[in-house]
Amino acid sequence: MSEYINVISYGAGKQSTYMLLNALEGKYKYKPDFAIYSDLKCETKATEMYVDYMKAYVKQKYDFDIIIVSEGNLMSDFTDYIEGKRKRASSLPLYNGETGAPIMRQCTGDYKIKPLRQYLRTIREKRKVRQWIGISADEAERMKTPNVKYIEHFYPLVENRISIDNIKKWFEVNKIPEPMKSSCLICPFHSFQYWQNLKKNFPLEFKTACDFDEKIRQLPTMKSK
Repeated sequence: MSEYINVISYGAGKQSTYMLLNALEGKYKYKPDFAIYSDLKCETKATEMYVDYMKAYVKQKYDFDIIIVSEGNLMSDFTDYIEGKRKRASSLPLYNGETGAPIMRQCTGDYKIKPLRQYLRTIREKRKVRQWIGISADEAERMKTPNVKYIEHFYPLVENRISIDNIKKWFEVNKIPEPMKSSCLICPFHSFQYWQNLKKNFPLEFKTACDFDEKIRQLPTMKSK
């Protein structure tokens, strides 16, 4: 039995998809055992369809598995909290109406990291986990050291100096469908361009985000809006 389990943290965006497909072609110094996608259940329909497509694609071509885990629907859980149907909800990086500063963010830890680690603990059998993370070379400042001893982060794109421009060109040259940016539909960190694209090409998702935006004006534990 190998000392390490090699796990690709799959986010269904450009970087992690590039990393996944190149890993399965043997382009890096390690070989992945499987990939894990943490489903927040409030992505765009385009991202949901892309995950389904990629899961089937790698299974058919490489006999490789993308495991899907979930802590639940982040958006509906938060809405239930506002409406008094839940005692607690994972805090989102919403902006304080008085100070303009974002409040503490817990959603990534609760809905992305937690279900992934829960799954890893059930299957690792005392082995260490080498977790592959798709951060490109132009985002190297986002690299972090894990806060648990059994996980070691591996950044193959940074190690191989692969930039986002390299990745975009690779999708074009290899004629592989390029995914749109993968992130939670209600994330406050989206750019103006992202919202413009959502409004134009995904009007139902845009309306869902706007409706949610109206519901969160007053949180139960905050005085300011």
